[in-house]
Amino acid sequence: MTNTYTKLADTISSHEGKGYITIDGANRELFELSKLTAQIDLTVTAKRMLGNRMTQHKVTGAEGTGSMTLYFANSQIFRQALTYLKDGTYTGITLQVYNEDAQSTVGRQEVVMGNVILATIPVASLDDGSDDPITFDTDFTFDTIEALTTFDLPENYR
Repeated sequence: MTNTYTKLADTISSHEGKGYITIDGANRELFELSKLTAQIDLTVTAKRMLGNRMTQHKVTGAEGTGSMTLYFANSQIFRQALTYLKDGTYTGITLQVYNEDAQSTVGRQEVVMGNVILATIPVASLDDGSDDPITFDTDFTFDTIEALTTFDLPENYR
């Protein structure tokens, strides 16, 4: 009998991890982060070549995209947008995010995304029908990505 099966303890809890943001050279914990997903979307070209009845595929590029939910509790990104509106300069931001669950044997995955541009920047928010904290959702793009660490196979698969 083999012990190679997925153990619940090796899955990563979505609560276990942190994000950091760098704006204009200043690095800090992204304390207002509520939810974040980021992915690499591959550009795939499809072409049926002469003499072949099957369509072939080739990766010809990639795009970094994501989305996040933030608590409306910081004005750094808003001030950056105001600078762009006034001067026409936008420096982008850097996001560093890690997932690590102490119960899991897969370890830690930590990535750094560069030239992150948020699609939506909040200005003001009021709602007399809610006692919940103010949050906002935004999509984003990123132009570079670096993996500082990546997950290992679960212990029972090694």
